[in-house]
Amino acid sequence: MYETLEHIFSTAVQYGILAFEAVGVIILLIAAVRALVWLFRDRHKSKHILYDGISTALTFLLGSEILKTIVTPDWKDVGMTCAVLLMRAAMTLLIHWENKHESD
Repeated sequence: MYETLEHIFSTAVQYGILAFEAVGVIILLIAAVRALVWLFRDRHKSKHILYDGISTALTFLLGSEILKTIVTPDWKDVGMTCAVLLMRAAMTLLIHWENKHESD
């Protein structure tokens, strides 16, 4: 019984990781296409569209990294996942800060 629940939980987490990463990639691609279209109309707005898309995509990718910490088997993998998590969080904050200062 315990093994079955553990398998169901692990499978659900793996699908959640896949879903978060897929949504992040789709958001990033849509933002890139929108920014490219707006590049020819209004360069300033193009930057904001790209910044917002990257920030949102990184947020979803952070969600997948958090889920990965649930199913990692040893401390080495947890450390690597935490390092990636910190780097992505720093990039998200930097992009958000830059976007906020660009709009002022």
